[in-house]
Amino acid sequence: MRRVISIAQRKGGVGKTTLAVCVAAELKARGRDVALIDSDPQCSASRWAEPGNLDFPVYEIVLGEESVVAWAKAVQQIEADLIVIDTAPNDRSLGAACAISDLVLVPSTPSGLDLDATIRTLEIVDAVRVRPHGIPRLALVPNRVDRRTLEGQQLVDELTAFGEQVSLPIGDRAAFIRAFSTGYPVSK
Repeated sequence: MRRVISIAQRKGGVGKTTLAVCVAAELKARGRDVALIDSDPQCSASRWAEPGNLDFPVYEIVLGEESVVAWAKAVQQIEADLIVIDTAPNDRSLGAACAISDLVLVPSTPSGLDLDATIRTLEIVDAVRVRPHGIPRLALVPNRVDRRTLEGQQLVDELTAFGEQVSLPIGDRAAFIRAFSTGYPVSK
């Protein structure tokens, strides 16, 4: 049975692409048949894959002027048991990806702007959650967290207040920057 995981956030610059590549790489390392869909017009995931060092395919399938149904059909044409979607930071792209997802991961950094965007992202997910069984499931991901700072310590509490599952925080590490520049996932 095919599963779809979307990395979604209404704001850019929160680490969606990094999280998408890292999730896909980890799933591949665990023996899963995985593909990454780069649906952001900036095509950052595709640029990450250019050196050829990722162990999974990356497909550019950007939601442009075509219908959401046509975009969803293009995504469904990809042959993989697990698809990870790196979404664009806009309502239409987020809604389309969330509508076909089993799980949505929402990264947020310790910034008031990110928290405001997280509220809008949750509204979009809630709009497509009318499907049975509470799908898509959702997890908020505290990203680029320095737990030594007050902001880093408060982020998890602020995200928990949304009433959704909150993952363990991801630290702010230079390894993520190096991974992109070399075309490898962080785990390599």
